[in-house]
Amino acid sequence: MSIVAVLQGSSKTDALTTQSALAIARQLNRPLIGLCALPDPQSALMLVSTPEAAGLSAAATTSLIQMQKDMLAAAEAAFREAVTGDAHGLETTFAHQVATAEAAAARAATLADAIIFPRSAAKSGEALSVAFDHVMMDARLPVVLASEKPFKPGPVIIGWDGSNGAARAVRFHASLIAAFGDVIIAQNHKDAERDGARPDIAPGSLADWLQRKGVSPRLESLNGEVAGALLSLAERSGASLIVAGAYGHSRLGERLFGGTSRRLLEAGSGPALALAR
Repeated sequence: MSIVAVLQGSSKTDALTTQSALAIARQLNRPLIGLCALPDPQSALMLVSTPEAAGLSAAATTSLIQMQKDMLAAAEAAFREAVTGDAHGLETTFAHQVATAEAAAARAATLADAIIFPRSAAKSGEALSVAFDHVMMDARLPVVLASEKPFKPGPVIIGWDGSNGAARAVRFHASLIAAFGDVIIAQNHKDAERDGARPDIAPGSLADWLQRKGVSPRLESLNGEVAGALLSLAERSGASLIVAGAYGHSRLGERLFGGTSRRLLEAGSGPALALAR
């Protein structure tokens, strides 16, 4: 098992993604893999009927090959610079796969302890957005979105509403939650009032489950709009991670997130997000 940082060939973004992934790898004492997946450039060749068109296609493919070389070099340089001196004995590996980012990321997420995407991947049209969408929305595998600021040690906040999404997020990221140790279960009391008939809505049920795994969480009541209250709590407590269920669906490649999920995804200056759908 390992921690996987999904890299896109952008120095600044890949450095932040690697820093978050490295901090998580240290918490779990797991190897770290920097994964940069790029499709076979030869697949860009078009079947054409004239020599002139064939020449244009070959030139375009040559340009694509060079662009991929530059992206790969930038990703590897950012990864190696981020881990140099900070790995503290952890095994670190840079991996280049000839595949689409969505296929490579889904394969990696299947058995990884955690897979970390840059925060920008949550925005449609950005690099790695298709891969993020595929892993979480279609493959329904857990992901971690890095913060847009350097990762700092702090407590883990679990946004708990007793839903299937929240439960999946906690189960999938249980080892990560336990590794951080300092855990806050946060819930809007109106959720409990509205869904009181659901037996596991009460935060005490989750607290009991965590205690059986050696974690002694504390409880925080949220008031008002949930995403804003979670982000405010994260700022006050210095949290490094929010664990939450992601609500929405992918339709013809368009992600449709509910209000709470969208607000958390867009809060780039907030802490890292551990999500599951």
